Amino acid sequence: MRGHIRKRGTSYSIIVDIGRNSKTGKRQQKWFSGYNTKKEAEKALSGIIHELEQNTFVVPSETTVPEYLSYWLEQRRSNLSPTTISGYKTIIDKHLTSAFNSIKLKDLKPLTIHHYYNTKLESLSARTVLHHHRMLRKAMEDAKNWQLINNNPVDNVEAPKAKKFKSQVLNPQEIQLLFKALEGHRLEVPVSLMLFLGLRRGELLGLKWEDIDYADGTITVQRNLVRGGDDGTELILKDPKTQDSARTIPLSSNIIAMLRRHELSQKETKLRLGPLYTATDFVFTKEDGLPWNPATFSRAFKDFLVANNLKQVRVHDLRHTNATLMLMSNIPAKVASERLGHSNISITLDLYSHVLKNMQQETTDKIDSILFDAK
Repeated sequence: MRGHIRKRGTSYSIIVDIGRNSKTGKRQQKWFSGYNTKKEAEKALSGIIHELEQNTFVVPSETTVPEYLSYWLEQRRSNLSPTTISGYKTIIDKHLTSAFNSIKLKDLKPLTIHHYYNTKLESLSARTVLHHHRMLRKAMEDAKNWQLINNNPVDNVEAPKAKKFKSQVLNPQEIQLLFKALEGHRLEVPVSLMLFLGLRRGELLGLKWEDIDYADGTITVQRNLVRGGDDGTELILKDPKTQDSARTIPLSSNIIAMLRRHELSQKETKLRLGPLYTATDFVFTKEDGLPWNPATFSRAFKDFLVANNLKQVRVHDLRHTNATLMLMSNIPAKVASERLGHSNISITLDLYSHVLKNMQQETTDKIDSILFDAK
């Protein structure tokens, strides 16, 4: 017998033998109180003994959900990137802690999580709430594997459905207006480089002068500047997004000339500011030479578009524009994929399937012309 029932006053309690302490060897017992009838206690005891025999019994914990999530993040820290840690910490501190503050880990139910999603969808996008769902599911799956809970409650909650984001793309006329407004502006070179080379924001801001080879006419992407740290304000250099994201891209003579002028301007600024300038070797920096925070760069670009009454696009849409122009110019998808740093060509084809679809009629007309001319 691994447990028994004891009457205490007007209610009943269960005392269960849960084995011996692995360190001290002492016998361990767990009390479960608050059963109104003996029959109710017997039923509960039968269930607990069955779980003990099946090795699925978990000793209930008084740990709250926020306490567990903080512990979980610390345990997983070594396996996560700085940006992921920062994002998870924001979700925990700003959202989950207040929502689940008084709920014990063992008492977290699917309905409570479902209610949390619905509440958050009133103020956050479905894509953002989906990030909450994915993180919470990982954390609860670990709690299950660590035998802190029997089941993952998130498995029984439907994930928020995020709409597939549709990127904005600049057409040739809009690009021309953008270039005209950029002349002489500090954003001229970085924005132009993103449009010409299709770089990601972090790749652009992580470029150093050593990555540019004027003799060979190439630029090498080998690092990514991102925000990290517990508060999300620390700037961190990390490896490119994937192995294929590390790449060397040929430069045109026009881009090389533009970069040379930019380098000369940076050196003049360094001489002018003297000790107020911090030499970091980054190609694109703030006025004082320090690296440019990715969020600050995006905000500066947005403000520039508004000030010049230009089409409102994100920084990342410059990369989409580059990819679209390549495919519309009949650049092979394989070449476009390599220049963009995609891990495989299927990613390129999936992201820009709408471009290829629009090219179908042009392809049909060309084949029709060739064959009927031959006929």
